[in-house]
Amino acid sequence: MHPLTSLVCAGLLLSPSLSVRAEVTPVSHQGPLGLEIQTDVENRYGHDSNLLWQRDSSQAIGSDFIGITPEFRMVGERGLDRYQFSYLGDYRRYDSSHADDYADHQFQFDGSWRFSLRNAFKLMYQYRLGHEARGEGLTEGFMLRGDTSPCPSDADEKEGRALCGDGTFGRFQINEPLRFKRSEVGGRYSYGAPDARGKLELALSHKDLGYLDKHLYQHDFERYMAEQEWQENTAIVELFDQVSHVSRFRYTLQTNLRRYPANPRKDSDEFFLITGVMSQLTGKTRIDANIGGIYKRFVNDPQAESFKGLNWDLRLEWQPLAYSKLALLSSRTVRDPGGDGGYVSSQLYGAEWQHHWSPGVATTLSYHDIRDDYHQSVVCGNDNRHRQDDIHRWGMGISYDIRPSVNLGLHYQQADSGSSFAGQPIDIGGKCYGRALGYDKQQLSLSLKVAI
Repeated sequence: MHPLTSLVCAGLLLSPSLSVRAEVTPVSHQGPLGLEIQTDVENRYGHDSNLLWQRDSSQAIGSDFIGITPEFRMVGERGLDRYQFSYLGDYRRYDSSHADDYADHQFQFDGSWRFSLRNAFKLMYQYRLGHEARGEGLTEGFMLRGDTSPCPSDADEKEGRALCGDGTFGRFQINEPLRFKRSEVGGRYSYGAPDARGKLELALSHKDLGYLDKHLYQHDFERYMAEQEWQENTAIVELFDQVSHVSRFRYTLQTNLRRYPANPRKDSDEFFLITGVMSQLTGKTRIDANIGGIYKRFVNDPQAESFKGLNWDLRLEWQPLAYSKLALLSSRTVRDPGGDGGYVSSQLYGAEWQHHWSPGVATTLSYHDIRDDYHQSVVCGNDNRHRQDDIHRWGMGISYDIRPSVNLGLHYQQADSGSSFAGQPIDIGGKCYGRALGYDKQQLSLSLKVAI
């Protein structure tokens, strides 16, 4: 299992995204040079009740949408070496708000080489062109309409800055989703035979996040976007102990060094010591658990509060019948917030149930409860109330395998968020702007996925 920090960007449980993807049996075709080619396409039609993640229902835009998600994989093997190139696209069009249409792309290369019985190396490169919907990410809590009056004369004072009206999309010329590019390159060396009990792995990676077309926005927001761009270097040492064919322990040392070139006050160092276990406890019960200590410090911000504590990622699966499975989830992660420095401590508890009524028909139910606790080093304005967000997510779906390579699905998801400081202002360009944090959102969609 990946380190705890992967939860920050793994996404489905912690990010505002409500997307769900069906799975089909891939169809392989023989290409040139012996390459294996797999292609599948998912078409989705549905309705989103709150496209811009607005707290005020009178400002919510509901829209039907149509989307297409193509995926392409090209796999090559030579002896024990394996290479894979993949592309994943995500295109969506909204009937009621064409300005929020988007087209995302992800390219990835994975290569693995085994030089001898005990020596192996893996290389991964990923490049993603993605988007942040208006109302999430950097524009969380921004309003469609609000008070856009000019800033008062004392708004630029260092202490107790006055509120400059509301943060609206129009004020900052945000007329479409924010576009970003993200890249990651990493290598992992492994010492140990594939069937050996012990294995040592060393890994290095570099990640980079930057926003595109910043010049399109109001100049203060353009600078604000630049201040949220970061680069991160990660080093990992892991020891695996396969104590039996059903149980494995993992011991990890990890460090993340994240730097914000345009905002050094947010620079941070993270150090992890993680113990993990993956075990089939009984014939019906399986556990996958990672528990670790983390120390997070801010190297250039003396006002920022460091974090020392436990992170965890727990999943307990119980399968009383071959066709029915219940999973209980719990996790705690620490991540960087947008805007001012500091950190967010996020805890998640959830349950998921999957039941196969027949070999081709399955239903899923899920519930996730998330609490985000904000510890920010700078509070904009005179109100320094503590911010704590509570997020609830429900999901249900039914899928029907028309054929192994063709899946038809119906999905419903609901999410709501409330904050103890729903009007927390945000500092952009040295001025404070009010926000409306929180939302209530539903999505209903019909999907058809085909492996070609």
